[in-house]
Amino acid sequence: MPHLLHTYPFSELGAIYAEASKGVEHLRWRLDSDELRELRSALSSVGNSLSVHDCLTAYIVAVLNYNRSEPVHHVTNVSSYRDIKAPFIDEGVAGNLIQNVSSGAIPVDMAGIATAVRIALVRCRKPDYLKNWISTASNLMLTSANTGKSFFFAPQDNVMTINSNTV
Repeated sequence: MPHLLHTYPFSELGAIYAEASKGVEHLRWRLDSDELRELRSALSSVGNSLSVHDCLTAYIVAVLNYNRSEPVHHVTNVSSYRDIKAPFIDEGVAGNLIQNVSSGAIPVDMAGIATAVRIALVRCRKPDYLKNWISTASNLMLTSANTGKSFFFAPQDNVMTINSNTV
């Protein structure tokens, strides 16, 4: 959980965010539904149960890696665990029920990348894993709040972070 390990006083967050945002450019990229279905079909032919989002993530990583001198080595997926059935998750509680899921080191081929993302999501949504993750994250967040600090989702070299609500 590198995103929760480094905390900063609230008064410093604006400057830290501005520094981290230097050199960032907005990119618009669009694939239509037929292209997404074709991509999923091509990558799922290896016998995996991949989501469109897994395949799109793999495609973006592959394109970036083709055009960068330093490739993306890990994918971090911000994923919902709202529909997980476990005794410590109350369906009636409102909130942003998310966890950061790391793929670990990814392969270089698109099917391998999509599969690594899917395997990480499945592994991290198991109740035993999730219970430990929630407990650790809650402790780090409470400690941060009690010391008057906040964590900052700083960009990491060679890591692509995806915001997803896919299962």
